[in-house]
Amino acid sequence: MSDGIILWGAISVRALRVHWALHELGLDYQFRPIQSRSGETLTAEYTDHNPKQKIPCLQDGDFTLTESPAIVNYLFNAYGEGTDAHLSQSVEDQARADEWSYFAMMEMDAHALYVIRRHKFLPEIYGEAPVAVASAAEYCLKQINAVAPAVAEFDPYIFGEQISAADILLATTIDFAERYGVELPPSCRAYRDHACARPAFQAAKIRNEDLNAS
Repeated sequence: MSDGIILWGAISVRALRVHWALHELGLDYQFRPIQSRSGETLTAEYTDHNPKQKIPCLQDGDFTLTESPAIVNYLFNAYGEGTDAHLSQSVEDQARADEWSYFAMMEMDAHALYVIRRHKFLPEIYGEAPVAVASAAEYCLKQINAVAPAVAEFDPYIFGEQISAADILLATTIDFAERYGVELPPSCRAYRDHACARPAFQAAKIRNEDLNAS
């Protein structure tokens, strides 16, 4: 267990993923609860850690990492041994984890959900685009329905009883979709409900929303 981990980033789904991974792995960490679009990511101190001026950002001793999927995968690979977490044991196993991770991050999050977020919930910054929002919602629904039969085969997670980094990415994205009005197929809702009932998720959610934390 490292005592030198610092996580920058609060409130956002992307930060929540990292909080969840840290709690799942039982890692102690310092928390810097800065938010997007608050001006806090624009400071010289933070820009020195992440020139992209985005959250989350993880420091583990002298190692700094950005992008929530990369951080979650790093934490599982660095600290998952000896825990209840699933770690890939073969090339095929890792490829399956990558398949679900990239689906969640690209087809759902970046391609669809972030379009909805920008143009429906942040129009004062990105402008209104109702046609784009409707198209993104339709696309997200199509994609989530396409994978619903495969999700129904999870038992209860992608690799069985043990939760993986890919599960954290997928479950948070499915939850993100429902909060943005996407109707979840029963299998996806059940999977999300089971994953998000985990004590580590519940603890992560509380900490992600605690702007007075340290």
